Amino acid sequence: MALRTIRTIGDPILRKKTHLVDPTHLGSRDLSTIIRDMIDTLIDEKGLGIAAPQVGSELRIAIINGQDGPFAVINPHIVARSIRTETDEEGCLSIPGVYGLVKRSKSVTVTYLDFEGTAHREKASGLLARVFQHEIDHLDGILFIDHTKKFTKGAPP
Repeated sequence: MALRTIRTIGDPILRKKTHLVDPTHLGSRDLSTIIRDMIDTLIDEKGLGIAAPQVGSELRIAIINGQDGPFAVINPHIVARSIRTETDEEGCLSIPGVYGLVKRSKSVTVTYLDFEGTAHREKASGLLARVFQHEIDHLDGILFIDHTKKFTKGAPP
């Protein structure tokens, strides 16, 4: 088990747009290592998701802690969003102790590759949709505080 240090607010990598993972690197040892480290870090932190910039990588990879456990999403892209939205509280491993109300689409359709290179198209709703949106925002250099209308705990950075 290898844990990576969580990058926190103020680290410039959190505001960078990530780079697509070259499909020829899928299944590689380097990619396997970062994904395994991200999963270990997410589990250790008891998070719902983690994006590569949060552990210092500029690759377009996120780990989502789904109903059946954590899984990697590589080069994810939201291809559809519901018109209906809902507001709920969010926090972030990179902004410890701060929570706020964020309005997000109730459901999203996401395309991504898994570690083996299999393409997926998944429609998510509820908490899973929120996690996908939060993590994909990270991959685009956007933090939940950019969407927050009201902070519920902690001081805004």
